[in-house]
Amino acid sequence: MEDKELIGFIKKDPEYGIHEAMKLYGNAVNTICRSILKDCADGLVDEAVSDTFFKLWKNCDRFSPGKGHSLKSYLYSVARNTAIDIRRKNGYQILSLDEDREWNLVSEFSVEHEVEQKTIKETLHQVIRQLGEPDSQVFLYKYFLFLKNKEIAESLNLTEKKVENILYRGKSKLKKLLAERGITGYENG
Repeated sequence: MEDKELIGFIKKDPEYGIHEAMKLYGNAVNTICRSILKDCADGLVDEAVSDTFFKLWKNCDRFSPGKGHSLKSYLYSVARNTAIDIRRKNGYQILSLDEDREWNLVSEFSVEHEVEQKTIKETLHQVIRQLGEPDSQVFLYKYFLFLKNKEIAESLNLTEKKVENILYRGKSKLKKLLAERGITGYENG
């Protein structure tokens, strides 16, 4: 189903449209929320998933298919941000990239460097997109959604070994692409 068609269903018949969106994206949204809220109280994952699809319904007029963003990536971003907000609201510590043992972006920026940090983050997202599929999706799931290799493999219908290979090879590619853009302040862990 095309994004435009699904948004049309959500606008005309919200119950049916959200049901279809949940059929298409519900498992992935649940996985994203579960990975971010894995150490939180019972029920918060369900709350995050429900809130994500509620926000899709509430804000479907703001989503414009065909402007370079897919509904899938929009929804995954909403799920991630919703789960993080629920974590924060319930007094849990917010996870960060630095907590991942496999890859550590050296990013001890002071307040004066917020603009630089934002630029680096945007560049990192651009470079990850350049890796192509499924590599870019694997990196986003691993380092921005904090999924385990097994969860990534299941979500993308890959083997766990394939995910490991993509991450291993991709780190070298990322290092080179970032260096070409003048970003060299990171270490492989």
